[in-house]
Amino acid sequence: MQTIYTLFLLASLLSLLLYKKPLLAQKVGFGLASVISLYAAIFFFSNLHDTLLWKLPGSFISAPLFRLDSLGMFFSFLVSLVAFAVSLFSFDYAKFYENKANLAVFASLFNAFILSMLLVIASDNVFSFMLLWEVMTLISALLILINDGKDAGKNVMIYLGIAQIGAFCLMVALLIMASFAGSFEFSKFAEMEIGFGMSLTLFVLLLIGLGSKAGMFPFHVWLPLAYCQCPSNASALMSGVMIKVALFAFIKFSLLLPSLVQFGYILLFVGALSCVFGIIYALVSNDYKAAIAYSSCENVGIIFLGLGGAFYGLGTNSPTIALLGFVAGFFHILNHAVFKSLLFMLSGNVYTATQTRNMDLLGGLHKKMPITSIIFFVAVVAICALPPLNGFASEWVVYKTMVMGGIHEGVVSRFFFTLAIIALSITGAMAIMAFSKVYGAIFLGVARDTQKIEDAKEVSFIRLLPLGLLASLCVGIGVFMNDVIGMLSKIVFTLIPQTTTSIQGLISMPIIIMVMLLCAIIPFVLLYLLKANHKEARITDPWACGFLYNKNMQIGSNAFTGDIKKALSFILKYESEVKIDGYFSKAVYTHKTHDLFWEKLYVPVIDFIMVVADKIGIFQNGRTNLYAGYILIYLCLILMFGYYYL
Repeated sequence: MQTIYTLFLLASLLSLLLYKKPLLAQKVGFGLASVISLYAAIFFFSNLHDTLLWKLPGSFISAPLFRLDSLGMFFSFLVSLVAFAVSLFSFDYAKFYENKANLAVFASLFNAFILSMLLVIASDNVFSFMLLWEVMTLISALLILINDGKDAGKNVMIYLGIAQIGAFCLMVALLIMASFAGSFEFSKFAEMEIGFGMSLTLFVLLLIGLGSKAGMFPFHVWLPLAYCQCPSNASALMSGVMIKVALFAFIKFSLLLPSLVQFGYILLFVGALSCVFGIIYALVSNDYKAAIAYSSCENVGIIFLGLGGAFYGLGTNSPTIALLGFVAGFFHILNHAVFKSLLFMLSGNVYTATQTRNMDLLGGLHKKMPITSIIFFVAVVAICALPPLNGFASEWVVYKTMVMGGIHEGVVSRFFFTLAIIALSITGAMAIMAFSKVYGAIFLGVARDTQKIEDAKEVSFIRLLPLGLLASLCVGIGVFMNDVIGMLSKIVFTLIPQTTTSIQGLISMPIIIMVMLLCAIIPFVLLYLLKANHKEARITDPWACGFLYNKNMQIGSNAFTGDIKKALSFILKYESEVKIDGYFSKAVYTHKTHDLFWEKLYVPVIDFIMVVADKIGIFQNGRTNLYAGYILIYLCLILMFGYYYL
């Protein structure tokens, strides 16, 4: 594994050395990233059930040790697989940013970002983990700034602010755990003896610290800001695998705590909220990239539902529920990494062709970009959890977990599992509506603004190849879901070795496919038997109540979700404005949806901090003698504290 890490480091440095030849650096940097990622994916998958150790050579503060077990191998494989597809896509896509940033720096940061995620997964002590965690966060922030534009600095600061809140909680949790274990090595954490109250506190700290990075509600507000700001290949990595690194750490550290049934209840509740609120904001967004970003909150919620069932099973000593829950969580982690990175790369194709993210200006792009449209449709079917694709497969296992937990004894457990089932059902319906809107507004009908798609054309083969690969995985993982479940079960057995239950044969996907094909054929058979009219169809413009049909009469993304906005007006805060200069002039509609939790939860805190910062600014007056006085007072206080308390 050290060879893989070294190769990514060398690729990053080599890209930077070609600073004065950015186009060459782009080819070299992203080309090397694709080759190394492919090698890494094969290596990690081949050693999926092994444990590897590597100690960093030299003398360091903490003598960092890197360890990969089955769980780490699985997540490293996931990072490498998505990195391979995104790197291949970036080989051509990155040229779009030639005039915005030096492509050598872009390629260098890209390789360094992949390396940082792999090293975080392999880190085996507190010092190296937190150091690499912060490096990963910093590199991701720099990738956001590649697409430097309006509000870029503000968006990055919001992302970093929430990330630092999470890092603080994570650091506190790990230091407390290290104090109980008597060691900073994660391998020693299994020897901790912690009471109920401290276990619950540590679990909440880990949930906040790592859930904020994963986009969990209510820390989801950075998702649309960061993902919409940065290039689509960086968005694909951040949403596809960076948030999975946070989920990996959450699973790893939470399993070191005593198994409490309350862990499951907390995850079920938080997961249900993340599902519902994430998809609501995805549904009402007119920015297709923001809609994809908000759905990450929804899918993280679905993952938490599966993990909630798993921790409930551990807390109640129900190995079947625990096994099913972990498999459900891991399965959806795998699927989300595939279809979400695919959707973000597809959004990059759409943006480079149209130069807009506003769905109200688009339409009819299928005729211009047919292959992108077909692959986008596959990704939409996957994220909407429709059979027989992978999204349906993993959500089926999540439903199965929720039902098994719901029939367990106890009013509390039935309440939380019922809440989870209701939330998942609502989320599924809204997801279909949200991404029907996204696909229809972009690819179907005719363009609302013909200038936006006038020069649009299909992207190069090198960009379509990784998209086709991921789309094939969406289909293949769904069709062969039982084989994937078997593989994931073996990983779960290493986490909870006391479990010997098998969950093979949950559902027969081939039978589902046959039923779907039969249902598709039946209407044509009925048409033939009933002697349907086989005359050639007459093509004409739609009826427009006697008026001449105009492309602006199409239903837009705003109208598509108008009733939802009215029904949820107590949650969704939106502004609508109509500008019209005269009776015969064109009316201009503007619509903006505000994130309620940003305005009610974050803005007051930010305003308070700004007021406090303005008040204490008086201490920074530029006088050297006062600064010397501050230092003297600080030293006196430190000496007093050391004398009385140390």
